Amino acid sequence: MRKKKNIFSKLPLNRYFDILMLIFLTAFPFFTKEFRVEMMGRYICYAIFAISLDLLWGYTGLLSLGHAVLFGMGGYMIGISYQIQNGVVPAFMQREGITEIPWFYLPLQNPIVASILGILIPALFAALIGYFVFTSKIKGVFFTIITLALAQIFKDFIINVQKYTNGFNGLQSIKRFSVNGSTPLTKTTYYYVVLVIAVLVFIFCLWLTNSRVGKICTSVRENEARLGFLGYNAGAFKILIYTISGALAGLSGVLYAPATSTITTEDIGVTASTMVVIWVAVGGRGNLTGAVFGALLINWAQSILSEHFSSAWQLIIGALLLVVIYFIPNGVIGQIVALQRRIITDRKKNKLMEETPKSKKMAVVK
Repeated sequence: MRKKKNIFSKLPLNRYFDILMLIFLTAFPFFTKEFRVEMMGRYICYAIFAISLDLLWGYTGLLSLGHAVLFGMGGYMIGISYQIQNGVVPAFMQREGITEIPWFYLPLQNPIVASILGILIPALFAALIGYFVFTSKIKGVFFTIITLALAQIFKDFIINVQKYTNGFNGLQSIKRFSVNGSTPLTKTTYYYVVLVIAVLVFIFCLWLTNSRVGKICTSVRENEARLGFLGYNAGAFKILIYTISGALAGLSGVLYAPATSTITTEDIGVTASTMVVIWVAVGGRGNLTGAVFGALLINWAQSILSEHFSSAWQLIIGALLLVVIYFIPNGVIGQIVALQRRIITDRKKNKLMEETPKSKKMAVVK
């Protein structure tokens, strides 16, 4: 029993938060209404999105203000797939005089293929951008500025090619993974599909951050120059983590579009990219639990406050964010974990101070 207690006492508090959040999310559909289940399913997609940014910013120190580009690529892939099912040309294309599905959209007719491409294309895009940026020794704020510009460029691109993307209006009527005309998944079933995928993503990222690659990426954040002196190619690890982050962001977009039945330019621009940064900052960057907690907390708070304080909810959220960021710079979960570490360190110091006089007495007796 003592061994078991020691094992649990050594666990960081965020692991207990992980267990509690999983229990809560698993039981959630049993004690709430269906529309709330749909909302929480959307927020779980946001949690995966936040994890993808946390890998890049929290663990590797690369702040992206254009991460919604990768999210939007995944969402638009699956969204277009359901617009062209069974060879039907969407109404917005017909208005532009297009009578046949464009050749580059043909592979997207299969939702499974579209889902895979929705993960692979953002990953390849991130790898390509990462290659040009990190092999050019661009770092710090300059990387952030480049990603910010990409967010605006991508949004403008989606708007300008309106005949292929429906521009400002976005894509609607995206079914919850209806394959070959089958009945779409129910909201509750789809909720659990998203939850299972989110848990798998979390476990994968937990393994990754504790692996050799994860430790090196953390070293990039802490002291990139010293890592170079040790013979590591920091640029290669940045490209790798950016590629993985892009794939996960694309996956979150693939899951999000069917969860909301829509994807628009509001989901892919600078605003969306900034929001995910806030989620991670509030929860605690460099901490997967914090990314999930921040995404769920802020989005749920926005929903509840907008229902009860329709005219002032944005002001309330803004004030809360300022309070958290000013007084808890490590984020909510980050601060809790830091406090636990401080308590453990103090206990060790006290124990060492108590044992030192005893050892001196033993030496005198001898």
